Amino acid sequence: MRAWFTFIFLGLFSFQCVFAQNLEQILLKIIDSESFEPISFSTVRIKASSIGVIADYNGELRIPSIYQNEIAIISCIGYEAQEIDLSELQTNALYTIRLTPQVEALNPVFISSRNKVKGINLSPKSYVEKSRKLYAKDIVLEAIAKIPENLSSQPHSYVGYYRDYQLVDNEFHNLNEAILETFDTGINTRLLDANTVSTVVYNFNQNKDFKQDTSLTKAYNGITKYIENSQILPRGGNEHTILSIHDPIRNYNLNTFSYVYELRSDFPKLHKFEKGKVLFLNNEPILVVNFKKARPHDFSSIYGIKTARDEYIQGSIYISLVDYSIHRFNYKVLVPRTNKVLFNVSLEYARQNDKMYLNYITFNNSFVVGEGFELREEKVEFDKKEQAFYITFNNTEHMFNYRTLKKANFKFRLGDQRLRTTSVNGIEGNKRIVRVEVENYDRTPIELNVDNIEDLTYEIKKVRDAVGNEIYQQNTIQGDQFREFFVQQVHEEHPLPDGLIVMDKNLPMTEIILNDFPDMNQYWINSPLMNKKYRD
Repeated sequence: MRAWFTFIFLGLFSFQCVFAQNLEQILLKIIDSESFEPISFSTVRIKASSIGVIADYNGELRIPSIYQNEIAIISCIGYEAQEIDLSELQTNALYTIRLTPQVEALNPVFISSRNKVKGINLSPKSYVEKSRKLYAKDIVLEAIAKIPENLSSQPHSYVGYYRDYQLVDNEFHNLNEAILETFDTGINTRLLDANTVSTVVYNFNQNKDFKQDTSLTKAYNGITKYIENSQILPRGGNEHTILSIHDPIRNYNLNTFSYVYELRSDFPKLHKFEKGKVLFLNNEPILVVNFKKARPHDFSSIYGIKTARDEYIQGSIYISLVDYSIHRFNYKVLVPRTNKVLFNVSLEYARQNDKMYLNYITFNNSFVVGEGFELREEKVEFDKKEQAFYITFNNTEHMFNYRTLKKANFKFRLGDQRLRTTSVNGIEGNKRIVRVEVENYDRTPIELNVDNIEDLTYEIKKVRDAVGNEIYQQNTIQGDQFREFFVQQVHEEHPLPDGLIVMDKNLPMTEIILNDFPDMNQYWINSPLMNKKYRD
């Protein structure tokens, strides 16, 4: 089957930005042929090899010109696979590839011998009919139970493209990119045990073609950078380590993140499940099971974001009806009555020979960063003769919004006795000082001295300056932190070789030591094609 595509030539300015590393690349955007929406995380494999790349959320990707004379196979769950002759495509041009939804099982034209499902002995329709007799939760339980059987127990490795960044106002900031290889000793070992998973980095780049803002990369401290309605519990690790922990399939027997916790034991108890569509991948029927939180819980998260009690959960798990292998897992937590995402995990496993291996994983969480200025008082002085407090604020740029200088917004207490605020005024011509007159409720003079000054307490609220800064409230930036890894090649039965420098999991990615890699030209940095809208 020949591809159905259109193409668009890019302008010179785009070349300079996009192709900073390699000026000769083929650019693709994968879309649905009916809805014209991007197909997120579709897989493109070079037919003559096991090398490939995963499209990003926008369905966009790049292929180096060294593969221009090859055939590429584009596939995605729920779509007909499609072959593309890359020799017919020009470099430095953006092509739109349209995949057709696969609504029923077709002849397995694109199933290679190494990707056939082991032991398949029924027609796809027969597996679908058989699944109708089972409850959704039973299918999920069977899929989890078969993880040790469906994933490789042998040492293996993934080579792929890693990136982390912040997305603010639909623009990329602080884009870090790497080519790295993760060596896994197998599913029978626990991820967090010593030397179970080792990562070596071959290439790392801070992409200066995108915006840089160090205020977005500072550590969470609950004050100037925080996650609303949530808290991150201390667990250590750099961005790549955090991403690895958020794979509930590989970590099915470990505590991972809020509401999923240990997939093997906690996940089925805390959610209710419902059967969705049956999709096909290379003629293999895959059931989509949708789920949501079943009830309140009293678990405490060890690894992950600990959220408040009123979040809304939506997710789905894609399970093969042939061998119960888990192909995809999506998990999103929203703030109720809003579309605001607290965190979102999306990952996919793909079949190679008779085992499932990671294809991609992406994890993001929302965050808030204070821009710096915070309206607050710097000094509170009492004038005994005037029976008034003079409050000096730090705002030296703007006058006060005098409508917020209300008596109810200034409360003073001396020990257990509340004082009455009788008037509040800004000092004429002074941007910083507010005068607050007070009295005892019995109208006797207030005696404030060195002996009782420690008994004085006060509360100031809802005061604003002329441009809207409210006391104790910082101007804030809201964004999303992304961590993503897209596998380009799986090496089966491949233990960690001697002589490689393993990444320190607690060391920032910017400080890692790189390894020499003679096969580097086979793999590539799959940078975003343009700094544009990335999420709805």
